[in-house]
Amino acid sequence: MSDDVARVFSRAAETYERGASLHRHVAAMLAELLPGDDGVGEGPVLELGAGTGTLTRLLLQRYPRARLHAVDVAAGMVQCLREQFVNERRLVCLQGDARTFRYDGAFPLVASSAALHWAVPLEDTMRNLYSLTLPGGRLCAAMMTAGTLRELRDIRARVAPEKVPPGRLAGESETLAAIESAGFTLEDVRTELVHARYASARDFLETIHAQGLTGGAVSRAVRPLTRGELGRVAREYDRECSDGHGGVYGGYEVLCVSALREGAS
Repeated sequence: MSDDVARVFSRAAETYERGASLHRHVAAMLAELLPGDDGVGEGPVLELGAGTGTLTRLLLQRYPRARLHAVDVAAGMVQCLREQFVNERRLVCLQGDARTFRYDGAFPLVASSAALHWAVPLEDTMRNLYSLTLPGGRLCAAMMTAGTLRELRDIRARVAPEKVPPGRLAGESETLAAIESAGFTLEDVRTELVHARYASARDFLETIHAQGLTGGAVSRAVRPLTRGELGRVAREYDRECSDGHGGVYGGYEVLCVSALREGAS
């Protein structure tokens, strides 16, 4: 995860909840794959890319005996977490990168919602997560894959073909291969194309900007779009991505995975 992405998400901490419904939906998808309380007990749980705490709340409820370590690469997000959960003694909020985070021990559960797709290269990230998982423990993660915001990328490339961002999200097969190559055994894999609704293309663009989703090589070209180009993108998006009810939709390709680190716990 680049320093640029960390800075973007840190600045977005105060406005990140503008698109909270999407993150709640993805976290709820992931919750269906989480092990029961008996699989965690009093052991520590690691959450990576905690953001403003959407999954954090679910983990605290699911595992009432566990101590949760919530980690985010963005200092602004970590501060937001600490302010929201100031009275939660079972929660430790830390700044750290999923690719390099270290812990004196290992976790029966490593969880992450809508974050690890930024932690590239994924192969390095998954190897680190394997080292953080107890034998017999699990990685449960929800990630965005290559089809996310496809409509926006296609319209942007048509409006300004010389300003296409150089990066891309990994596809489903690439992501699963990275998890397996790290040593995990896939237990459950689920995918869903989530259509989030917005009042208009302008509202959609402002929301993803407020969430920090317009930073990094996946979204940002060397030369930014001009105001005129942005206006054309918005007009074409309004026309082509109508939800049929006066608004527009944004498509998010979500991959949810439960993977086991085999061996005796």
